[in-house]
Amino acid sequence: MKTTRNISRFLQTAAFAAASFMLAACSDPATKSSKNAPPPPAVEVEQIQPAPFARTLQLTGSVEPTRVATLSSPAEGPVQDCAVREGDRVRQGEILLSIGRQTSAAANLQSALEETKRQQREFERISSLVAEKALPADQLDAARAALEKARAAYALAEQVSADYQVPAPWDGIVSRVHVADGKYLSPRASLVDLFDPASLALRFRVPEQHALALQEGDQLAARFDAFPEKTFELTIVRAYPELDRHLRQRTFEATLPLDQAAFQPGLFARLRIPLEQINQALTVPVEAIIENADGTASVFQIQNGKAISTSVTLGFEQDGRRWVKTGLVPGATVAVRGLEQLRDGLPVRLAHEI
Repeated sequence: MKTTRNISRFLQTAAFAAASFMLAACSDPATKSSKNAPPPPAVEVEQIQPAPFARTLQLTGSVEPTRVATLSSPAEGPVQDCAVREGDRVRQGEILLSIGRQTSAAANLQSALEETKRQQREFERISSLVAEKALPADQLDAARAALEKARAAYALAEQVSADYQVPAPWDGIVSRVHVADGKYLSPRASLVDLFDPASLALRFRVPEQHALALQEGDQLAARFDAFPEKTFELTIVRAYPELDRHLRQRTFEATLPLDQAAFQPGLFARLRIPLEQINQALTVPVEAIIENADGTASVFQIQNGKAISTSVTLGFEQDGRRWVKTGLVPGATVAVRGLEQLRDGLPVRLAHEI
């Protein structure tokens, strides 16, 4: 009986101890946190390898003729015999149109003729009076000078009364005709615009911060909207000596390909000009870089499943990537996505490698 009672007490004590242990285990914070802890943050990474990296300047430009002329009317009068239209090729000395000046100059010519006749009669009258000694001889000299002046005015009026022909100054293409037959013009009115197709060049402007980085002989790559499938390698042949004081830009010109007959003034071009080339550069996406409050920069390397904050020295940026001068070695694995969840030494898991 006594033995049975001892066994019963032992079983109760064991049950109580077991219950107490389970209760303690359930109430242990460490045990709870280990069961409820979130998984390590997922990050996307990139393995950094050296590769050529160039800093390029991206600009726009257009095809422009460097030899142009706007022919103007030398006098007033109606346009006659306009023989050219836009796109016509003309040869040096070819007559493009005439300015009819006879009608407008007729009154001036008649007036000059009448004045010459009047001065001639006055000269003859004074000559007779001087011969009779009725007038002093110096008045004859004055009358002779007035007659010569009238004759010169008449000669000039006669010269400008003829129709005026407008020739082409050199071989070229007519880009615009401002007039038509019958239009009455005032002096210096625009008549015809010409350009020399052999003078076509690619003209572009460079911002002031890069104005001294380019020089004659430098190469550039150009893509024209008119030829979307081609990239042309062109050479800079002219650098303007002054900057535009309003736009703060410097103008450059580059040669066109030998088959420049296919090019027309005004064609739009997109340019890429190399400024700096690094043959073996370590680069990271700009999203991988953390700009610190003290002006330094850092990235997170992934080593042994942990994020390691690494200070880096940066170079130039191009096409969404940044040159890392110091701080990384070839083959380093860098976090490029999910950085907002990271801190130094935090365990991570890889979402996928890019």
